[in-house]
Amino acid sequence: MVSEGFEALTVDRLVTEVGTTRPTFYRRFPSTSALAFEVIWRRFGTGSPVDTGSLSDDLLTLQREDIAMFSTPLMQRNLPGLVRLVRSDPEIRSRYRSDFIEPRRANVRDLICSAADRGEIPSADVDFELVCDLLIGPLLARTLLPLEGALDDRLARMTVQTVMTQLGASPHGTGA
Repeated sequence: MVSEGFEALTVDRLVTEVGTTRPTFYRRFPSTSALAFEVIWRRFGTGSPVDTGSLSDDLLTLQREDIAMFSTPLMQRNLPGLVRLVRSDPEIRSRYRSDFIEPRRANVRDLICSAADRGEIPSADVDFELVCDLLIGPLLARTLLPLEGALDDRLARMTVQTVMTQLGASPHGTGA
């Protein structure tokens, strides 16, 4: 998966390389795509909860973690195929949503609610989905369509700054 991406995997090739049998493979995984999702999920999980006490620092930490994830050869070579799977396979889509996306979005929601409680932003009554899209969209674009622009710390800072502006954060964390 790291060298060619999971779409190049076949069950025959996989069981030969691993030294197992097709029935053993199929007892554990219904397809190579299910195996691919499992590998990616085990490697990157649900995202880490963060609490630095500052919304900007929290979001920057999450962005840096996501940039590190998207920069790995495993994601670089497998994300295009994973996106196709999520669009075409209802079971993979459901697992991707529940096991990968929803926990990450919940992390962001929790950070925003905490920031509102601390007075860093005027309200936690925001479009959480939009905030998450503003954070992840540029990272996905630069991973899936690597035409221009680096997947780097500058991008992390710029996306966080955009979100902070969208949330109405004051420069000094007063929410005013």
